[in-house]
Amino acid sequence: MKTLLASLNAKYIHTSLALRWLYVVNKDKFDISFREFTIKEELEIIVKEILKTNCDILGLSVSIWNVAKSKDLCSILKKQNPKLIIILGGPEVSYEPDFFIKNWDINYVVSGEGEFVLGDLLTSIQINENIYIPAVSSKEKISKEVAKANIEKLVDFPSPYQLEIDKKDLKNRLVYFETSRGCPYQCQYCLSSLESGVRYFPKEYIAENLKYIINTDAKQVKFLDRTFNLNKAHTNFVFDFLLKNYRPNLSFQFEVYADLLTDETIDFLNKNTPEKYFRFEIGIQSTHEATNLAIKRKQDFSLLEKNVTNLIKGGRIDLHLDLIAGLPYESFELFVKSFNEVFKLGAKEIQLGFLKMLRGTALRNNADKYEYKYDENPPYQIISNKFLSKIELERIHDAEHALEKFWNSGRFPNTMKHLMSKEYKNLYFELFDEIASFYNKNNLPHFAYQLEDLFSYFNSFLESKNIDAKNSLRDDYYSNFSARPSSFWCNILDKKEKKKKLNEISLDFDFLNKNKLTKQIIENKTAIYPLENGKFLLSIFENKKMQQIEWEGSK
Repeated sequence: MKTLLASLNAKYIHTSLALRWLYVVNKDKFDISFREFTIKEELEIIVKEILKTNCDILGLSVSIWNVAKSKDLCSILKKQNPKLIIILGGPEVSYEPDFFIKNWDINYVVSGEGEFVLGDLLTSIQINENIYIPAVSSKEKISKEVAKANIEKLVDFPSPYQLEIDKKDLKNRLVYFETSRGCPYQCQYCLSSLESGVRYFPKEYIAENLKYIINTDAKQVKFLDRTFNLNKAHTNFVFDFLLKNYRPNLSFQFEVYADLLTDETIDFLNKNTPEKYFRFEIGIQSTHEATNLAIKRKQDFSLLEKNVTNLIKGGRIDLHLDLIAGLPYESFELFVKSFNEVFKLGAKEIQLGFLKMLRGTALRNNADKYEYKYDENPPYQIISNKFLSKIELERIHDAEHALEKFWNSGRFPNTMKHLMSKEYKNLYFELFDEIASFYNKNNLPHFAYQLEDLFSYFNSFLESKNIDAKNSLRDDYYSNFSARPSSFWCNILDKKEKKKKLNEISLDFDFLNKNKLTKQIIENKTAIYPLENGKFLLSIFENKKMQQIEWEGSK
């Protein structure tokens, strides 16, 4: 029987490591292949491509981002080919298999790590025997077991990282890599809390596969380890290996528990890590102690604050700090406090997420205790709870839009530095909240806008607060371009005046010689902005870089 493994990835750049593991473990025993689609593709096209393979069995990986489309896909496939056997796997289906067996047009659900379970299931299907396999659910039997694959056996199979089919496209896609499985923590909103224990891949296996990836033209690798730095010796081994095998134009991203970082490790990273080589994603979620106790998240914020601050001071590692809105016991005011305490640390990116009531998690099972109301459809985002009203949550959503545009985008470094050190010092959430309010009041678009418009909107907001930031906004605007922009958000000079003044500058040969410029550069690659006392600021775009020089006029 022919088996096709498939997933609907969120984006083309994403890859499914799970499919590759299932494939390499089972490819020598079964007629099996895999295909990756994206959720943006038309269902009709995906159905056509799957049916074209003439597969008898479809194994579909289901996650929170593709669950709705996956259900529709299964329904259409079964209508067009009722004999098709559909097996579901993945985090979305693993902990409530009975729901999917009852409500989806499918045959089986595999719960947990299915590399070896899938082989047992395919064998049973082929010999037409009754299916009573641990971690496999069907209409005849619901299994409450969640499979764990034997890592010592997994590493004996061909590497999922070294498939010939992937070689040609590694530079265009995100490579996922795991050095361990499992999580020791019990965060009540997270599916990882339903696992117990942490299992590590052998060092030799990790080194061999990382070396292979480094020697390809891959550009970005993301480690899937839930808490990468849990084991100090293991962490130091991987860091040391990557640093010794550094390659330009390659970066690695890790999920790190900042409390566990030692001064020794931080000093080592700050001294030895090339810029932009490592990126740490650090989940803080909340600084409110009662909230962290309720979700069983152990956190020493003073230690975390110290470690994050020292990493930022080192200037070598980009930090991505996570917060979650909607956790128990965190009111709007307490959430603002958490946000401001985390933002004050100075990370380049703050990820403001919203609680999702994932199937199987303790928080979803105890939703009534905290009076949670949430969307029954994926991604199960909360609407309100006992501590946070719907209106307050919508207000945080609006502020998150402003955070993404004006901070996480990195487009406004000079203006933000000014605001955060003066008018909005220690009032970081308040800034994004007020920007959001300004947007709503003036019906400004959150999406589908030009960059020039974004700067114009921001300037209008600041003027409404009697804050003059035109100079820093000007510098920020030009820093977004590697070639002279065709327009400017604040036109002090009209087109005719600009052309006349640039022509005048192009004839100032002393100025040109002094600054190693040419008439062509001034006329075709220079933007001009009037300053006080008859001076002009020239923003010169050459060789994909921008430099600024003042011109005082011909003498």
